Amino acid sequence: MHVGGMKKGRKKGLNFELNLIPFIDVLSTCICFLLVTAVFINLGSFHVSQAIGSEKSNQEEKVKGSVTASLGGNGDIRFEVKDVAGLKGAQTLTTISGEGGKLNFKRTEEWIAAFASRYQDVKTVLIMPNPSSKYDDLIQLMAQFKKSRLDQIGIAPL
Repeated sequence: MHVGGMKKGRKKGLNFELNLIPFIDVLSTCICFLLVTAVFINLGSFHVSQAIGSEKSNQEEKVKGSVTASLGGNGDIRFEVKDVAGLKGAQTLTTISGEGGKLNFKRTEEWIAAFASRYQDVKTVLIMPNPSSKYDDLIQLMAQFKKSRLDQIGIAPL
């Protein structure tokens, strides 16, 4: 604390210095920690089943299957169906060609609706975009899946 020229009988000086740099360092460290941990709050949760109790064991759970939609560079979409009873061989792979380098959303919507009406237990979808895929195409494809009640949608990172 800096005190300017004091003489007997005078008031203390009102000028003083406060070093704010340590406070700024501490606050910036706290903010960085908050930002880093906030991202993992949703991603860091997972389901743990009880060893004893009323919860069903993992052996009793039925595998419901999934659909993987891979986007090609020229507008093609390849659907791969996994773990669905009644589908084997060539039935598990379907490719819808693009038109003019763009996704054919009409045929895609028809395929998704037909699949969802036939296999109602399947709810999981994984979309694998191409590095040249447009966000608008991904959003529209996700909307088509949600419209057909395939609502557990994930997008694979590039």
